[in-house]
Amino acid sequence: MTEVVRTNQGFEIALPQAYASGNVVAVIVAQSPDGFTVHDNSYAAMVLERSGTPRAVSLANDVASGVAHYGCELDGMRVTRHCDTVDEVALSAILVGCASRLIADQALKVDKLPMFDFRARLLGTVTDIIGAPRIRTNEQVVGHLGSRYKVSTVILDHELRKPIAFVEPIADQNAVARRFKEFYDISLNAAYSEVQRVAVLDDEKGIPSGDVLLMQEVSTLLRFRDAPKMFGSWATVQ
Repeated sequence: MTEVVRTNQGFEIALPQAYASGNVVAVIVAQSPDGFTVHDNSYAAMVLERSGTPRAVSLANDVASGVAHYGCELDGMRVTRHCDTVDEVALSAILVGCASRLIADQALKVDKLPMFDFRARLLGTVTDIIGAPRIRTNEQVVGHLGSRYKVSTVILDHELRKPIAFVEPIADQNAVARRFKEFYDISLNAAYSEVQRVAVLDDEKGIPSGDVLLMQEVSTLLRFRDAPKMFGSWATVQ
């Protein structure tokens, strides 16, 4: 169940291990002046990135001791281990694979619940103010070139005939690029020209000013604490 392939970085070893995503754990073995360096090519960090988990310094600190128990080190978020001789490579590959999985598994417990909680909290606030009959969740809309998106919360008019607002949560910095693309594409579809696009920031998360300005290009950007005022204005829209 182990395969070795030569690459431009060295030898890639596919191990009989798997991440929770289902992808096989693979490590790179590269020759160095004093032996060999085995690393995971930052794949665990990419797993976290794709899951939306913020790669914060606190996360690195949390897993650093666990990585050290496997005799490995963190270079940024890349797991590495040095070998003096080729005889140490096989065991090092296994240990790097285990440490890499330890990091990737943080996506199972760090990010999903807080992000879901904020989305649910935002939806609950909107529903309390507007009323459940006028709320649609995960409604599919189409961008100007045909890309399809599922808007987290759609507010309908009083007659329940057409949307008056699309509302998306911005739980952390990782959500900015995804929401910007979605709102920019939707803004170019003439069918939604009269629909407000609203992005709501989690008050507890720091979003860089550049990202804030970016979202303001395509939406009305609100802090969660300020959002009820706008929701209240929709409650009277006919």
